[in-house]
Amino acid sequence: MENKIKLSPKKIVNKQFQIDSKGYNANEVDYFLDVVVADYENFAAMLNRAYDEIDTLQKTVSKLKAQVQSYENNAKAESAKNIESQMESNVDLLKRLSQLEKEVYSKKSE
Repeated sequence: MENKIKLSPKKIVNKQFQIDSKGYNANEVDYFLDVVVADYENFAAMLNRAYDEIDTLQKTVSKLKAQVQSYENNAKAESAKNIESQMESNVDLLKRLSQLEKEVYSKKSE
């Protein structure tokens, strides 16, 4: 189905049909209505494709948001582990420093 829209609201409103002796030319009116129907079918198809694409994109966004949340949680956990590791290392250094200070002071007092 072609995505080119042949009618606009202005064209529909301003459409002039030729008048026969019996009224409007039936073939001209039928042709115009066929064009209107074709346009509406195109609109419906385009709308359905757009809705499908929106649905697909929303699912993709949801998946990506979940991934971002997972990465953030992993980063926080990793950061907490790093901080904990640094604190343990600092505690070990402080214990060693304290031990060395005790030894230095005990040697001075002897």
